[in-house]
Amino acid sequence: MSKFEYNAEYEIRAAVKMVYPYIASPQGLEEWFADRVEVLNEKFLNIHWDNEQHMTKIVSQRNNSMIRFQFVESMDEAKTKAQKKDNNFLELKLNYSELTDTTYLLITDYSEMNDEEVLKELWDGLVETLREKLGA
Repeated sequence: MSKFEYNAEYEIRAAVKMVYPYIASPQGLEEWFADRVEVLNEKFLNIHWDNEQHMTKIVSQRNNSMIRFQFVESMDEAKTKAQKKDNNFLELKLNYSELTDTTYLLITDYSEMNDEEVLKELWDGLVETLREKLGA
């Protein structure tokens, strides 16, 4: 099945330092993104939503800036194979505009889901929950 890259940008009226824990910590992700997040070790998480679990590897992370999760079948697969460009991934990135004094959340969702309308609706709802949690 072919992959689709969905990109979206959302304005978040909160400081980057306030938003970052919500995108990069298990507790923060549970507040708006996932039903439950299990820490397997410092690089691997099991993210639960819709009664399914999805193992992820944190492949890139910059404090108060971004995090990128690569979806993997198992920790062994992630350790033995080179990172493939066609693996599903999710990148959450924060940009701050001094001009508007606003933080922007940039989302890149790369997966088999290719219905842009469904993805927009999904992310609009998730980000609205995040804004509510932040009081933004």
